[in-house]
Amino acid sequence: MANLLTNLPSRENRPRWQPWRTLALATAASSLIACTTPAPAPAPIPEHQARISFSTQPMDNLRAHRLNGELVRSLRFDDLPAGEHVLEVRFRFERPGGGKPGLREPQHRTCDLRIHYAGFKGGEQYAIRAELFNWRPRGWLQDAEGTRLSTADLIRCSPG
Repeated sequence: MANLLTNLPSRENRPRWQPWRTLALATAASSLIACTTPAPAPAPIPEHQARISFSTQPMDNLRAHRLNGELVRSLRFDDLPAGEHVLEVRFRFERPGGGKPGLREPQHRTCDLRIHYAGFKGGEQYAIRAELFNWRPRGWLQDAEGTRLSTADLIRCSPG
């Protein structure tokens, strides 16, 4: 026991607390605080516009493509004025590949879907949902309560 106490480094020889350790602890603490803070509430929907969101399976991708025939430059549709609109979305999904067992690479497909709906109301939230059903893509527009309002037409599909 006496041998253990004599082998301790003296106070002068002990490693000092490094500044990078303080920085690492501060970063870790702020990350934990950021993860526990609730997300900000979404902006309210203007009463003369409708908001469109997307919903699909976790591994699939759904994004805006055209609004009333005009190319959309972002991944989502901006808030739309009430009334009639034609929405086109791109639905990208993965399906199992062919070939010998064990060598099957998944195949990615991209399909364009078109939804025509004349009843968009201001101040309302809508969702475009897309899924794969029997290896065929399908999509629809639904309101905030989950009622289907319009079914999407399949325009085309291509690899990738």
